[in-house]
Amino acid sequence: MSALSSHLPRQALDLDGPSIPPPDGQIPQLDNPPNGNHIAVPFITVSVIVSALLFLMRFYAKFLTKKLNVSDYLTFLAFPVFWVYIYYSYALSWTGGYLVHQWDLRLKDTSAFNFITFTATLIYVWYIALIKCAILLEWVDIFVPRGERNYFTWAAWAMCFFFVSLSIIIFSLDMVNCTPFEGNWNLLAPGRYCRFEVPQFVLAIAIANFVLDLLPLILVQRVIWNLHLAWHKKLGVSFMFLTGLAAASANGVRIYYATRFYVSADVSYYFSILAISTLAETLAANMVLCIPLGPRALLGLKQTKAYTLLKGYMTVKGDGNATNINQSDEYYSSSELHRIRKPREHWFMSSKLDTNTVAERTVHDGIQDSESQRRLRDAGA
Repeated sequence: MSALSSHLPRQALDLDGPSIPPPDGQIPQLDNPPNGNHIAVPFITVSVIVSALLFLMRFYAKFLTKKLNVSDYLTFLAFPVFWVYIYYSYALSWTGGYLVHQWDLRLKDTSAFNFITFTATLIYVWYIALIKCAILLEWVDIFVPRGERNYFTWAAWAMCFFFVSLSIIIFSLDMVNCTPFEGNWNLLAPGRYCRFEVPQFVLAIAIANFVLDLLPLILVQRVIWNLHLAWHKKLGVSFMFLTGLAAASANGVRIYYATRFYVSADVSYYFSILAISTLAETLAANMVLCIPLGPRALLGLKQTKAYTLLKGYMTVKGDGNATNINQSDEYYSSSELHRIRKPREHWFMSSKLDTNTVAERTVHDGIQDSESQRRLRDAGA
């Protein structure tokens, strides 16, 4: 569905004129319209860098363990889709730009803006379905013992079903909305007729995603706080999985601006904000999927030859600096002491890593681990 199809006029107008009449006191700036590319483009770039590091970390952790599950296959499918979505996020800045007011956009330029928003919407609905299903099934693999099915398993699969169903509905409505098909982005296409209004669907999607973001967080927190772990360890795991609040917050912002989009004729401005918040949601989803595997990847790096050599170099350098600072006999007599404190390991990190998998260790002495606790350690070890 085109972002601008609901408000712009259908009849042929001055193609070089503003796409809508400006508000009182506003003069259209059509030649060099002010926009928010200086805000959007850096944010897109940060999202690219952070997401690339997150996926690299996850793939490296999975390479170490040599074990794949359903969430990994979904991640492999989502990975290229994300980069296509990033391309169109940048492409929007090459048209009128982000946060450009509708009256500063020439009517003939609306087709380019519409085409990008239409295509990006189609890509987004599939990416968000893949990545959120991957997150839910990853949590099932961590918290549910193999071969068992409990309420969390069925809830996760049910939410995956809703995510996929919502994406199929949105995609289908996008594809059949306008006749001819070009009318989805070209407001001046001959005989153009559209069946649905865009703003209503944008608001409905934002609300549905907000609810479907909160439900998994509530369920996984209940599972975490029922584990047989020390309180401070539960708190650590709880904070790790609360990164999903970032996605819910992004959807909360989308709901607010979707209501503005619903009532305003300044479609290009408010849809740009929705596009930025949508990108924030995808970035948050990448974080939720990949961060639990961070400790495992870090442990793997600590076992590499490069890390060992670097640590040895830093130790020798530290010894040299300490010698220059203190030349006393007493200092030399205490050289047996540790000059470099051993880094604190994460609570569910293992102490060793062999060539095939990460070695497991007991999370809490004196407490027999359940299968779900072992998987939780596997997620970080």
